[in-house]
Amino acid sequence: MTMINVKLMTQEAYLTLRTNSEEVIKQINDHPSDSTWLKNYLGFEPYETKDYQIEDFDLLSGDAENAAFKNGVTLYEHLKDLPRYILCNTRFWAWINFEKAYKQAIYAMELKKSIFETWWLPKTSGRRFVMLGVISRLYFRVEISANQGNQNPYELTNLLFESADELYRNFVYRNMTMVSHYTRGILTAMRDYKTENNVFYNKAVSREIMKASTKIGSIMLVDVMTEEEIYAYMMPRIKNIMEKSAQNYQVEALPVLLIH
Repeated sequence: MTMINVKLMTQEAYLTLRTNSEEVIKQINDHPSDSTWLKNYLGFEPYETKDYQIEDFDLLSGDAENAAFKNGVTLYEHLKDLPRYILCNTRFWAWINFEKAYKQAIYAMELKKSIFETWWLPKTSGRRFVMLGVISRLYFRVEISANQGNQNPYELTNLLFESADELYRNFVYRNMTMVSHYTRGILTAMRDYKTENNVFYNKAVSREIMKASTKIGSIMLVDVMTEEEIYAYMMPRIKNIMEKSAQNYQVEALPVLLIH
């Protein structure tokens, strides 16, 4: 087992790369295999080393089967014990993006100025920017859904990777999702309904389900509710939303059926 020290991109390096994003994007496109060009481009050491150590890891290539899910789990299992001030620091994820997940970050999103400045090197370390970062989003998908008490800790995590990206974004934009039993209660209800009815949660449906879940906090104290109570609250609402969605689909499809 090889241990490595955690690093953060220095403030100077971070600002330099962000300020010259178009030049940096060109460098990335010219060097898609590794980021060894970075130190020469900057003219100084890009990273500062911290005392925390983690077991070294490698990620799957972006086009590998289930790569996003498997990479998310790998990131979670190697990083989950780090303190929050590290995990929520964009300079930490800049190190991950350029050193540990360089190829995967390039593959994940179209590499253009707006994407680079928002999801590779965001201007602020706000919760949403960290949770939606080009690689950090894989880690946080797992963090908010994993349950170490289960035989399969990641049975709910699969849902966040299989469903429309809108589902995860809706969790990110609601602070209540930091309450782990709240998130798991919702995801467990969604998983069970999906299993029983063989459905897919598209963008519109995901939004409606999360809107329904938000109302829990407006009428109850989420902190004192159990995961089972949240599950019981959400299941009939998910059923209602999915049934309405199916009815709307049938109405929209009807003219097409009449033509045939």
